[in-house]
Amino acid sequence: MSFPRRPLLLALALTALAGCASTPPRPPTDTERDALAAAADGRFDSALRVAQLYQGSNDPRALDWYARAAATTPRTHHTAGAEETLGTLLERGRLDSGEGPQKPADVVFKPSPRKAFQWYHRAAYHGSPYAMHDLEKWYERRGDMTGALRWRLRSAVYLRELYKLQPLRAATSGSAKPGQPVARGASPNPVVAGIQRRAARGDAEAQVDLGALYEAGIGVVQDKAEALRWYERAGRQGNVYGQYLAGLAVGRGGDGLHKDVDAAAAWFALAQAQGFYMAAPSYWREAIAPPFWTFE
Repeated sequence: MSFPRRPLLLALALTALAGCASTPPRPPTDTERDALAAAADGRFDSALRVAQLYQGSNDPRALDWYARAAATTPRTHHTAGAEETLGTLLERGRLDSGEGPQKPADVVFKPSPRKAFQWYHRAAYHGSPYAMHDLEKWYERRGDMTGALRWRLRSAVYLRELYKLQPLRAATSGSAKPGQPVARGASPNPVVAGIQRRAARGDAEAQVDLGALYEAGIGVVQDKAEALRWYERAGRQGNVYGQYLAGLAVGRGGDGLHKDVDAAAAWFALAQAQGFYMAAPSYWREAIAPPFWTFE
């Protein structure tokens, strides 16, 4: 997956936000003038300061400045966090962090679920685990269990939380631990079978999904080597999650899979080149380190 260059990204972001907010007519404060002057340096911290200043004032211009912060480079957990924050604000239609009812005068822009999804999606494809969770809940609320499963699986693989999927594994026909006879043909579960068909046709996202299903043993026999094969197929098509999860699989090893840190580093480098911040060496070396304990 590739992303537009910074000037185009910022232009598109601000255009998308223009329809859901308007600037209130009020004179700027000294603090605001100072923050705006500092933001001329184009740095993330400077743009974030303005965004948070406007958010604290219940001013919809906060949305524009979060978009500016999100557009800065290099990609880090900070920029992905700004994208995820934008998704949250746009979905809720409010700038404060409260969950109770608001007064009509406090509502400064209309919720935009479509734009919220776009920002969650961007954040997830830049590596935000929070956005993975946001997308899982997004699909759940709309009754799309296939979409929810995608993001639950990706989050579980990243966080080493496959053990939390045991209820789902037990409830899904075709699930089996390693060593069980390999079923021929499609999975008996229709959702998994659909993923298998799309993966076989070359759909890179479905290939990542299928790899995660094999790694978790949901609807298929658990097989980490088979999971890696599907991750690599997606990764070779340029899919950033295929690249990242292939790096995790071969970097962690185990379950019959040989650990190869050099091969993992090559996959992570491809993902990092696409702005996936968790593929930076400081993150992936920690992610592949042996855990203190395991529930698998």
